[in-house]
Parts: sequence; structure tokens; C-alpha cells
Amino acid sequence: MSSSVAPSGVQSAPGFGFRLSPAWLHLTLHAIALWPQAGWMWTRLRDGSDDPLGVVAILALTLIVARHGTTLRRSPRPTWMLLATTLLLLAAFATRHLPPLFAALLGVLSLVAALAAWLPSGIARLPLAGLAVLGLPLISSLQFYAGYPLRIVTAELSARVLGAAGVAAERSGASMMVQGQLVIVDAPCSGVQLAWMAYFLACTLAALRDLPDRAFLLRLPLVGALVIVGNIVRNLVLVLLETRPGGLDDASHEAIGLTVLGVVCLLVLRWMRSGAFVEQRAAHAKEPDAAYRSRWMYGAAPALIAAALMAQAARQSTASAFAPRAESLGEWPALWDGMPLRPLALSAVERRFAQRFPGRIGRFDNGGRTVVLREIMAPTRMLHPAVDCYRGLGYEVGAPVLERDSRRRLWRCFVAERAGQRQRVCEQVVDDAGQTFTDASAWYWNALLGRSRGPWLAVTRAEAL
Repeated sequence: MSSSVAPSGVQSAPGFGFRLSPAWLHLTLHAIALWPQAGWMWTRLRDGSDDPLGVVAILALTLIVARHGTTLRRSPRPTWMLLATTLLLLAAFATRHLPPLFAALLGVLSLVAALAAWLPSGIARLPLAGLAVLGLPLISSLQFYAGYPLRIVTAELSARVLGAAGVAAERSGASMMVQGQLVIVDAPCSGVQLAWMAYFLACTLAALRDLPDRAFLLRLPLVGALVIVGNIVRNLVLVLLETRPGGLDDASHEAIGLTVLGVVCLLVLRWMRSGAFVEQRAAHAKEPDAAYRSRWMYGAAPALIAAALMAQAARQSTASAFAPRAESLGEWPALWDGMPLRPLALSAVERRFAQRFPGRIGRFDNGGRTVVLREIMAPTRMLHPAVDCYRGLGYEVGAPVLERDSRRRLWRCFVAERAGQRQRVCEQVVDDAGQTFTDASAWYWNALLGRSRGPWLAVTRAEAL
């Protein structure tokens, strides 16, 4: 009778499921070590401050991992394991010293690296990393940092296409002048959500079909090009329809956006399915030093994970403020729009936020409406749009629109509703020279590039309807 030694790679045929093994034990401990990042992500999901699209990516990643649940290796790959534990320690350090989103990014990448250490050969790794990154609550951050540059690109290319077609159009900032009418390329037209959907589909299909990492990377540029073209087409159609005498109603606006989204997604699916996929490499080759590597990993990896757990537990209970606190510029104005400003006490949420805000915050009654003034001395991510704040407080928020008041000042306004009470909320940011911005992303980039000088005053007014 002869006996054979099972290889250190794949243990059984592919299939859904989980079974108690060193691989799942290690992955479970690794996930537990990321509890601060998971807690922050859960908070962002619950408070409504970010789009919940990330949940879809996490669910897809979970199902794809379960698909390989019975084929994990008996011993991990040392290189991937070392990378995983290094990223885990960096995530623990970043939790105390860097923004939460960056710490969460390091955390999810460490978990993907740990998973890659146990996956059999021939399984795509980069699509899994892509899904993990898309699972983060990053839509609002992308909208803040990338929204304004993307809107400039969209407006510029749209103006050139219209000009080539004989339509008088030119770009000014993130706005367009089309046949004498001002059209503002607003935040939803940046294409951030369209890009998220396109890359989500690309990562999911690549992971399901085990598209090799190299082939996956080669396909990504065209996915980005499809997003840009789709967003420009969407903007062109909306601009042409909105500049008609009758304008464009909200339902048609939404229908056009959904149609473009559907077309782009279909093209992405077709592109990711095109071409011949490389067959998976055999995953049964026995590594000559597998026993040595296994002993090293089973000893060193738990120690590194324990160190990360202790570092996470010792983090500060409150996050550090990254922007310097501004010195007071003087008293708040006594009047606003010709009516007195009567100081009001900040709410508990506003007081906690003011402790970390790089400037001053004041809340006032202004003839029956509430006015919140935020004074800022330097560009900062902590100037959140009012729409995010109201969503975080549990309000149902309508689509923002741009309006001019009786003094020709431009505001971004929306209607917020909670428990049967409706409020009309308008906001703007004004710099030292009187230049006005209606969204935080446009203000941030102009301030960062020196095109707008501080101090800046962010004004939010709310009145009952």
C-alpha cells in the first residue's frame, strides 16, 4: 500500500462554502484586527454622510471569496503574508495619525493581501483589491476632491464639441455659456457615481471569470474612457435640452442620466467579456520549502497581528485635527440681509464638530430663519456641504438647485424634510474679495491653487416651509 502527500495548494474542487481551517482562522483574526476601521465604515453608513454603494461592493466581494471557500491553500505564501501584516501595522499607525479614510484603505488592502496569501494559483487578485477599495465610503470624498476637476474637464470637452457642431459655447470655470445662457455643470455631473458603477462592474466580472491581473489592468483604461465619453454625452444632451425655452423637468433629467448609465454599463460588460481569457495555471505544484514557510508564518504572522491589535487598542479616542486652528478674525457681523443676527447656542453635534474645525462656527437667528456662519482660514476637507450634514441628521433631502436671491447672489438650495417638518436650506462660500462658491469642491480647489484668498465665510441659512 502506498501513501501520497497532499500538496500545499488547492485542496478540493471549487465551490461555495467555508470550513474551519488555518486559512479561515487567520483571515478571521486579521479581520478582527481591523475593528476600528470597520467601526468607522459602519458609522459612515449609518449616519448617511456617504452614498451606501460600498455595501454592494462588499457583498460582491464576500460572495466571490465564498466561491473559493473550499479551495484555499494549506500554507500561505510568505510574500503576500508579509505584505498583509505590514499593511495591517500601517493601518494601525494611520488610525492615530492620518485621516480615517486612508487608514481604512490600508486596512482593506491588508485583508486582500492576506486573502491572496491563501488563494490558490490562477485566481485574480487585483479585481478583489478593486472591490475592497470600492467598498469604502469614498463617494463623498471623491466628490469633494475630484468632483470640481472632473466638472471642468466635462464642461471644457462639452463646449468644444458644441463649438465644432456650430453651437456658440464656451467654458467659464465649471460653468458653460451656451448661446448666451449660463449653464452650471453641477456636482452630480462630475461623473463620480458613473465611474464607481463602471469600475465595480469591471472588477466583479474580472473576479468572477478569473481574468489574469495583467489582462485586467490592460482593460481598465478603456473603462475610464467609456466613463468620460458617457459623462460628456450626458452633459451635452442635458445642456441642449435645458437651454430650450421650456427647459427640462426633473423626471426627464433623471431618465437621461439613467439611460447613459445603462449604456455605459453595458459597454463595460461587453468589453470585460471580450477576448480570450487565459486559462488558470495549475495550482497543485508542491512548494519544496512549504513546511519551513508554514512554520515561519504560523509563528510570525500571529505575533504581528497581535501587535496590530494592541496598536489599534491604544489609539487615541478622538482624532487629531490636521488643519491648524484659525485665530479669531473679530466679532461676527451684527446684521445679515439688513436684519439682526441674534446668537444661538450650538447643538451638541455642532459643538463636537467645532472642536476640530479649523476656524469658527456661529449659529444665529435672523428674523425667524437660522443662519450658520463658518469662518475658515485655510483650505480644509472639514468644510462639509450642508446637504451631507442634513442627511447625517436623518433628513430626506431633495435635489439641490442653484438660485439667485434679490441681491443677485448665487446659492445652492435644497428642501430637507424630517418627521413632517420641511426646511428650505441654502448655502454659499464667500472669499475676502467677494467671490462666491456654491459647492465645497469648487471652493477647495480655487483656495488651494491660490485663485481665491481667505478668510472665507461659509453661510448656511435654513427656514421652515
